[in-house]
Amino acid sequence: MRDVRTLNTLPERYPYSCQWEITCRCNLRCVMCYTDCCNRPDAIRHELTTPEILRIMDELAEAGCLELCLTGGEPLARPDFFTLYDHAVASGFLVTLFTNGTLVTEDVADRLAALPPHRIEISLHGLTEATFEQVTQGRGSHGKCLTAIQLLRERGLPLLLKTTAMTVNQHEIMDIKRYAQDLGVGYALGEDLRPALDGGEGPFRYALSPVERDELNRGDPDLWQEACRQQAAPPTPCRSGMRTFHIDAYGGLQLCSGNRAQSYDLRQGSFKEGFYRHLPTFACPWKAQPSAHLLQPTASHA
Repeated sequence: MRDVRTLNTLPERYPYSCQWEITCRCNLRCVMCYTDCCNRPDAIRHELTTPEILRIMDELAEAGCLELCLTGGEPLARPDFFTLYDHAVASGFLVTLFTNGTLVTEDVADRLAALPPHRIEISLHGLTEATFEQVTQGRGSHGKCLTAIQLLRERGLPLLLKTTAMTVNQHEIMDIKRYAQDLGVGYALGEDLRPALDGGEGPFRYALSPVERDELNRGDPDLWQEACRQQAAPPTPCRSGMRTFHIDAYGGLQLCSGNRAQSYDLRQGSFKEGFYRHLPTFACPWKAQPSAHLLQPTASHA
């Protein structure tokens, strides 16, 4: 296990934390999902194979990456999920799993407990069945998600519940937060809505207006404090690609999940080559201009 205490001594550019979208396949069709447009057999056939993922994962470990977030789609929808997960934990990564929870069975919970992750984050977009399944469009998904939460808590696994605030569930946000508090698990409002991977604007049909978001935040001391903190903080340049980075389901190395305008193909090249030589050149309107020495190739990163 690599030592997290060394973070303060790391170089300015270092592959510390990876978010890896290991698949776009999913058993649900959430109305706001930006990856669902790729949840098709023809697209899934082009996703990274098991050997490709294991090879890239080994390259991340060799480069010193510490944090690895496995997301999707629904990661558990990959038949080889535990081959990948077990390898990641055994390699020393601090693994975070993003899941909708509906594929978590007794078996799955036992296997996660046998090699515990750093954290599991479950999307709980509604507390009632009606609201939850209006979002997921999956009959029976509400009960399966609640069962997953119970199974993971029984095994003492580190759990966080999160919600994307939308027009269809804004009336239940506070109830979901209280539910998480009553269970003694973490809670967070998720990221803002974003365009679909094919550029479609469909997810924005469910976006809260600024007034609705403000009213939601004002209804809870924690949310309001965080909103005030964000508004008061001066804007800072985005540092994606410096210590954090993203890999998509097809092996594209990118600055972050929200900026896929440019990719480096990890199927064709090495991770170190992509991270140190190519990622610094990728454009981002919010990114600080890199220092000149960071753009110079070095023998140690070849």
